[in-house]
Amino acid sequence: MPLITRVRVDNYKSIAHCDVALGPFTVLLGLNAAGKSNFLDALRFVRDALLDGPAEAVAARGGWEEVVRRVPEPATSCTIGLEFYLPAFPPHDTGPWVGSYEITFAPTAATPSGRNAGSGFRIQREFCEMHRPGDQSGTDAERFEVRDRPETGHRKSRLKLARVADTEPFFKLHGTLADMFFYSPDLSSLRAARPNTPTAGMLKEDGSGLGPALAALGEQQRERISQYLGAIVPGVVEVGPTDPSADYIAARISFAADGDTEPHIFRAESMSEGTIRAIGLLTALFQHDARDGWIPLIAVEEPELALHPLAAGALYDALTEASEHVQVLATTQSAELFDRKEADLSAIRVVAAEHGVTVIGEVDPVSRSIVADGLATTAELLRSDQLRPVVQPPAQPDAQPEGEE
Repeated sequence: MPLITRVRVDNYKSIAHCDVALGPFTVLLGLNAAGKSNFLDALRFVRDALLDGPAEAVAARGGWEEVVRRVPEPATSCTIGLEFYLPAFPPHDTGPWVGSYEITFAPTAATPSGRNAGSGFRIQREFCEMHRPGDQSGTDAERFEVRDRPETGHRKSRLKLARVADTEPFFKLHGTLADMFFYSPDLSSLRAARPNTPTAGMLKEDGSGLGPALAALGEQQRERISQYLGAIVPGVVEVGPTDPSADYIAARISFAADGDTEPHIFRAESMSEGTIRAIGLLTALFQHDARDGWIPLIAVEEPELALHPLAAGALYDALTEASEHVQVLATTQSAELFDRKEADLSAIRVVAAEHGVTVIGEVDPVSRSIVADGLATTAELLRSDQLRPVVQPPAQPDAQPEGEE
């Protein structure tokens, strides 16, 4: 499956600098308001800028000054850089691709303090390089670089990667970044019945379409979701859609308490918040497009929201199983997910706020040793604010060649 292997962010919202390696399953762990959501939004910003254009992506976030870091002093540009691995897609492709993609934005005009004097901004640099793994000669390498392109704000103004998305091999990278799935469910959308149309069946990022998405799943996937939900919510027997032949479909469960001879049926509007959120998350993880490779990455915030801490074990298993077929990136402020012997601390990226600035890194060696020796749990270290990240310093910029369009 495609992988975003590394993310470097400079001066985006609360993030002054971070250089974060990602695996198939990565969890951003930190206290409330540490900046976990801003890291996810940096990835989402790349996706939105490719699909809708840079101007739309900036406007959707409230304008340039809401995007660029302002603390402790205003920054004059922001950069989001990604490294990736793209597998071969036979029969048309003979091997995988690796490389990097980077965008740097800057205002068109600034005051002496660096504050933007207007609402305009420019693409200071857009760079992409792709090559075959182990290709030292660079014979198969593909690259482009754009410098200082004013952003007109026109809806049709597109990034270079979007303009070359129909050419080999850039269409693979564009498709991977454009198809990232940022799951942020709305409770009313999860509960609502949706029209049963021929195009229904794809879960939306806000959780709408849950009923049709369940109806579109195969029996094996629905059974797996039922098994996980039964571990999270004791008594649940089966998860599925309401009448799949009806004009509108919602989620439903069958529930059997001790002593019941027949299970009770509950529709989405009658379920608890924790139950319907768990169904939505499991459906997002095991939906067709994720299992078949059409969704390369699923990012989800606070997957444990509204669930009992005892459900963390089943939730951890669901996330790790899903990461076998789709890259999973989650944020949490609850370390209960990793309070188990088989939990892999290497999947954790600690997020902390220092003087109003977000720092992100792997678990520091001291914390790893404390957890390994049984002196404290990950949750105890987090609650006492003793879980610290190993922060990578910013790389020194290399001399760049002249830009080209």
